[in-house]
Amino acid sequence: MDEYQNWYCRACKVAAKHFSWIAGDIEEFKKKSQRTVSREFLDSLNFAGFEIEPWEVHLLAYSGSLVVFFLLLDLDIILLSIASYEKTSILVAAVCTVFIPFSCMIYLSEYPKFHAKFMKIRSLGDIPEIQSYIVMSMKLVPNMERAITFAAEYSRKPLAKDLKKLIWDIHIRVYSSTDEALIAFANQWGKNSEYFKRSLHLIKSSTNEPDEAQRIMTLNKSLDIVLDGTRTMMDGFAARLRSPTYILYSIFILIPLALVALIPALSIVGIRINTITFILIYDIFLPLATFIYSEHILLKRPAAFSPPAISDKHPALSNMPMIKRIYVAAAIVAAAVIGSSGLILLYSGNPFDIISQEAMTGLVPVTFPIIWSLTALITVYCFGVYIPYKKIRDDIKQIESEFADALFILGRRISEGKSAEEAFAYTSGTMKGTRISETLGNVARNLTSMRTTLHDAIFDEEYGAFKDIYSDRIQTTMKLFTQSVHKSQEAAGMAIIKLADHLKELEEVETNIRRSLYDVTSTMRSTAMIFAPLIGGVTLALSEVIQKILMNIAKESRLLPEEIQIGDLMKQAGTAMNQSIPPDIFLLVIGIYMVMLVIILTRFAGGIEYGGDKPQLMYDIGQMIPVSIMVFTITTIVSRVMFKAII
Repeated sequence: MDEYQNWYCRACKVAAKHFSWIAGDIEEFKKKSQRTVSREFLDSLNFAGFEIEPWEVHLLAYSGSLVVFFLLLDLDIILLSIASYEKTSILVAAVCTVFIPFSCMIYLSEYPKFHAKFMKIRSLGDIPEIQSYIVMSMKLVPNMERAITFAAEYSRKPLAKDLKKLIWDIHIRVYSSTDEALIAFANQWGKNSEYFKRSLHLIKSSTNEPDEAQRIMTLNKSLDIVLDGTRTMMDGFAARLRSPTYILYSIFILIPLALVALIPALSIVGIRINTITFILIYDIFLPLATFIYSEHILLKRPAAFSPPAISDKHPALSNMPMIKRIYVAAAIVAAAVIGSSGLILLYSGNPFDIISQEAMTGLVPVTFPIIWSLTALITVYCFGVYIPYKKIRDDIKQIESEFADALFILGRRISEGKSAEEAFAYTSGTMKGTRISETLGNVARNLTSMRTTLHDAIFDEEYGAFKDIYSDRIQTTMKLFTQSVHKSQEAAGMAIIKLADHLKELEEVETNIRRSLYDVTSTMRSTAMIFAPLIGGVTLALSEVIQKILMNIAKESRLLPEEIQIGDLMKQAGTAMNQSIPPDIFLLVIGIYMVMLVIILTRFAGGIEYGGDKPQLMYDIGQMIPVSIMVFTITTIVSRVMFKAII
């Protein structure tokens, strides 16, 4: 059970233990919960592996929403005691106090469905690799149970857990035969992936082929169906992305940023937005709505290929707990120094008039360094902690891209009757200059100098050449290779060449999928890095111009003789905004919104391109945020200087 399942199951158990008084008659509550849940809900609990009962889920939903409600109520009381609320703010606070707990209750009660759906979508990404393991094993030995066992044993993908359960069910005689078990498994997954179902049926039928050539053709066809199905599925997702992406770009990004310039002008018609309301809108509601909508789009993304799993036991990560503590401390120190620089400059006499003390004066408000402190905090942490993971990930991807070519050369030498050590030495020399060359050369040296077996030369925990290769795909393929050499040289060589072909096909499909999604990912990255901060900087400076103009108009109107006064409207037009949201707070709120927007858009683009690859995502966030905030800073300063010259 993974960490996300653990937190939910633990929360359900805590709710059942400490909040059972909410249910009243607990036995009647259990019966009612059992009657009200749907079959889909029960199937979701089973699929996700949640060892909880429906009544525990309902108790968590009720108690969780109740706790959130009282927390928000306490927050409202605190804010009312320290700030003056107007009708608009009270209405917004009331809506939050009711809406958020209600949303929390729905989310907690439906979480098993959401998680099961996510697991199914994520497991679809395991299909090409799992299927290739089954097919490769079947080509060596046409035994269905052995092929399923091999794929389940040597794969760490989530789908492999279902295969292990299938094997267990076969052993305890849940099914009368392997064929019956495979048919049931195919029908179960056919609801989510029709092409996987068809492929499994073809693999099953290959065992009945009397001719070896026809059997190999059937197995190749089964893998082609999976690869074509994955490609078609991702092409369909890319085509369906256009409209949701336009909605995300226009409604959730452009319109909120454009409205920034209009907020000061609202004071002319008597609409006053105070600081609390402004923070709720731009730093809570809009980021939350944007995040929810982007995650809604990503939830529909069919997983194509799962990212490489990087274990915390990797030698390069042995000091990671200490490294994390160091970089967290460094990030906090850097953020504190940068964040306080505005006040330091102000109390140092404000040299060169850098700090702005009212609308359209100086270069930046005193709160502007806080935006950079938040940027530094995130950037230092992301780079410091996740660069080691990123290097390991890139190393794995590089080795996997080289491995298919090396395997093809190795297979050719084996099929020609060369010995294993000679074949590995030749392949290492041919691939000289690549990362995989050194590893293959170590296999040859182990075989020659240590006179060890082929399996030990490759996999021995002490001196095995592949012991430091942390790629499941390569490790599994090499295990198949060591099994195939027990056959004739020619048969083993042809099997290795087929393995190389399979890996090349997988690599080609991955490349095509990323190419088909490039338009969307490049647009979102450009928006996060350039367009959004550019628009935000200009509109922020424009809003300050409007505020300054209104203040000047109000100031001039007060100097007019009483008999030609225009009235209270223009007198208060400039002061209303100044009283409710000071320029430094206004910029700080928008700056924080920009940081959150960059994180959300980077997460969205990364989720589309490479799925749930956390090291790559955190590295991208650390890379994107400083560039984006730099564009935002330059745009804001340049726009303020230009507009200052106009007014």
